[in-house]
Amino acid sequence: MNLRVLVVDDHEDIRETIVAELKGAGYEAEARETPFAALTALENNCWDVVLTDLRMPSMNGMQLLREVRERSPETAVIFMTAYGTVKTAVDAMREGATDFLLKPFAFEQLRVRLERLQEGRELLREVAVLRKALGSSIAYCGLVGTSSQMRRVFELIEQFADNPANVLIVGETGTGKELVARALHERGSRSSGPFVAVGCTAVPRDLAESELFGHEAGAFTGAVKLHRGRIEQARRGSLFLDDVDDLPVETQSKLLRVLEERTFQRVGGEELQRADIRLISATKYDLESLTRQNKFRLDLMYRLKVLVIELAPLRERRDDILPLVRHFLEATARERGTEPKAISTSAAERLISHSWPGNVRELRHAVEFAMAVSRGAAIEAQDLPVELNGQQKSAPYVLNLGTQETVDLRVLTEEFERDLITWALRKAHGNQLKAAAILGIPRTTLQSKL
Repeated sequence: MNLRVLVVDDHEDIRETIVAELKGAGYEAEARETPFAALTALENNCWDVVLTDLRMPSMNGMQLLREVRERSPETAVIFMTAYGTVKTAVDAMREGATDFLLKPFAFEQLRVRLERLQEGRELLREVAVLRKALGSSIAYCGLVGTSSQMRRVFELIEQFADNPANVLIVGETGTGKELVARALHERGSRSSGPFVAVGCTAVPRDLAESELFGHEAGAFTGAVKLHRGRIEQARRGSLFLDDVDDLPVETQSKLLRVLEERTFQRVGGEELQRADIRLISATKYDLESLTRQNKFRLDLMYRLKVLVIELAPLRERRDDILPLVRHFLEATARERGTEPKAISTSAAERLISHSWPGNVRELRHAVEFAMAVSRGAAIEAQDLPVELNGQQKSAPYVLNLGTQETVDLRVLTEEFERDLITWALRKAHGNQLKAAAILGIPRTTLQSKL
């Protein structure tokens, strides 16, 4: 919303010209001939800015400034002054004036000052709202958020919790899909039963069926004893299949039969077992797109996609950033047995403006990093990870194409990624979890790339 500007000048042609230009630029504007008339206008209405001449016969601008500050502290005052009174204008700014213009001035000079003022006010308003949120973060079953998107997620969890139908949770990596699944379990009638989570990306393809359905002793080489699969382990509770799109197609067909008939057989077994589970699945992809690529069974997609909860990425719900920060600060402080730190305005601004490609998981890691390096009572901008603190980071690699005229971007990108993964695995001595942390990606993503 544009600023409302009250122009005060005893020269009619000046004040009327300025008002006309302000209205032409989209501002709400009115003019008053005297400071007394301007003060009356302030009492009768709200004005964002008073643009006033410094020298007027009835009351000078300095006196008007003091009256405005007393009656309407949130109203900014900009002075217009002739060349001979610049010192007075500077003194007025020390008294609390926002800015001043030297007469005669071009309207563009005034527009720049008003735009700067509006941007500053919007930033202060945003920071004030978010600071308020810091002290009143909303937590629901481990989920934190005040945005309209998260409130909708909370509502859907309540609606779906006791519904026996399958639920599909859709969202980018790091948005908290497992937390939503746990909330559905905890709020439902099966909460007294187990919650069993399976990261489908982490399951080797040749062991996927054994992992889900179990196996009998002697079913295959290495199967020395009976193994109860995740479906059996989740009996009378909930089974959560994270990254369900990573299930091998042959396993997808057997899972479909489980959902249709509510029975299954262990690998190498003949006896039918009852599948007494509530199934919750999650994916970071569009399953319909995967079905068109023959990477996911259409009939299984329809079985899974009965009730759907979509999680918006963090960049689309910035209202949740500072409440989440406060939540992570308090959680980290509890773990370390310390007092939770505050967050400075400069750090808050950096956190709010970041795009968060890793979503809530990336934000949590950033807060933990800041807590580790901060030495004061509040986290400052310089305490944040390098990609957030504004410091210039030099590239860890050198591009050397020599005399090449053309390159195959796809091939080079694949080779570069392969080299990076190899480097990380060597640095982590083959430990995939550590290698993923070195690369700053989830372990499931690393395993998928491998």
